[in-house]
Amino acid sequence: MDPRDLLQRFLTYLRAEAGLSENSVAAYRRDLEQFFEYLQENLGISSPLKASRGEVRAFFSDLLRYGYARRSVRRKMSALRRFYHFLQREGWVTVNPVRGLAGLKPEHDLPEALPEDLLRQMLDNWQPQTPLEYRDRAIVELLYSSGLRASELVSLTFDRVDLQRRELRVLGKGRRERVVPLGQAAAQALEQYLANRVHLHPKTPHLFVTRRGNPLSRIDLWRRVRKAFETLALQYGVHPHMLRHSFATHLLDHGADLRSIQELLGHKNLTTTQVYTRLSIQTLVDEYKEHHPRE
Repeated sequence: MDPRDLLQRFLTYLRAEAGLSENSVAAYRRDLEQFFEYLQENLGISSPLKASRGEVRAFFSDLLRYGYARRSVRRKMSALRRFYHFLQREGWVTVNPVRGLAGLKPEHDLPEALPEDLLRQMLDNWQPQTPLEYRDRAIVELLYSSGLRASELVSLTFDRVDLQRRELRVLGKGRRERVVPLGQAAAQALEQYLANRVHLHPKTPHLFVTRRGNPLSRIDLWRRVRKAFETLALQYGVHPHMLRHSFATHLLDHGADLRSIQELLGHKNLTTTQVYTRLSIQTLVDEYKEHHPRE
């Protein structure tokens, strides 16, 4: 059976029998569509009915490797577990490939930020030569300049970018819109990318597109950021969300107000933003231990 038909049957079950809200059903749809895309593009598997436990495990492992938060991966694992339970109940599969996979413990580590001097040096020395390199440079500058989430960046369209005023209108979690500034370096990188974007033959109003002109996906974004940083990625595990962490941490280090950072990040609660205070203090402690003569 076509994966889209399986998905529709499952979503109908979630609405009619499980009584889930439309927001919850939409979240299941996104998680499962991402899984189907991963099977097709990375493993050459055309149907989730053919996926084994090892292939499901590879999906979750790659999500973690590309920097997805454990909370997000646990949610996707729950979605797949329920999906395959439904398929098993309906007789489409005999074995649930998610059953028996170890769950992920909640993460309590502080968010990691890149050292400011290393990040500045890397960006200052980056000299793009091709349309794709101009795109990747604009992506990294934009993530660091405006503190965007990966989902916010890939969904950006032309009508939400104001280069003259150097502002972005970002649609964040819960479809809450916020306006964030666009730094001078990011604006210049974006202008250079737009001058070269025509060579990618774009087929969409989305700002960032693939080699074939289609909208950039989140998985594409993770890969491009890791490729852009290469050696730094090996040492620091660089991913798009780390640039968001760096944005907030470096603002705080230079004296920005915590509530302003909250607004820029689009956090609903200040307690979510306060983790960066802990991170900044830890940086000070590390500096003290390294440089104080009596330490």
